[in-house]
Amino acid sequence: MSGERDAPAPREQRKIDTRERLLRVATELFVARGFEETTYDDIARAAAVARQTVFNHFPRKEDFIHAWSVLRREEIAQALTDRAFLEQPATARLVLIMRVMADSYERSPAAGRVYTLAWVKWGGPVLEERALASQFALVIEEGQRSGEIRDDVGAQTAGELIRAAYFDALWRWAAPDRPADAPSLFADLVVRLELILTGICAMPDREGLKRSMRLVQAVETAATHEGQGKTPSDAAEQVTDDR
Repeated sequence: MSGERDAPAPREQRKIDTRERLLRVATELFVARGFEETTYDDIARAAAVARQTVFNHFPRKEDFIHAWSVLRREEIAQALTDRAFLEQPATARLVLIMRVMADSYERSPAAGRVYTLAWVKWGGPVLEERALASQFALVIEEGQRSGEIRDDVGAQTAGELIRAAYFDALWRWAAPDRPADAPSLFADLVVRLELILTGICAMPDREGLKRSMRLVQAVETAATHEGQGKTPSDAAEQVTDDR
């Protein structure tokens, strides 16, 4: 056994391909026309399928929001297993998570804003599971074990605070009246994260926090050179080497 997943059967693969195409087509229409203004008939027509096919894959309109969000979570989950990420201290890991999360929206900002606003209107902040806060809490717990973060801090509470700061920055970034020259989503996230980390980091490890903020600059520089083969993971490795 190779340990690799078996390829989906042809019929199942067709279903997967159809669902992905419907999500892609729907996203294009949501950006062009608006989430509320786009109908199932519009999506079916643009995807060249029957209206019932759209309903079969996305019974409710908010299912498009959920599917798009799942893709964002998968990107984060993949980043959490990256070797360069795992070698970083807790504060640096939190910075890198914010980079991945910001990238997933800023890569396609029009779609990111449409889905964010629809998610808020749908009630996502209230209905969403607290998985993101738990992911932050796990990183904080590791930082506590290493002495990087104060041991009198409630990890889950701190995780929820970082989650709240993340969504606050995201909603403000998605606002229709946001000025064109406003800071990037990542910049807003880092400002909030640094304030929280300043409060929860152990005093002797404030240098670790400063190094994590240097990582922000390294990652941003790497992002501008991706076309030259340098990635954020490369930047993380470089900062690790500079310790």
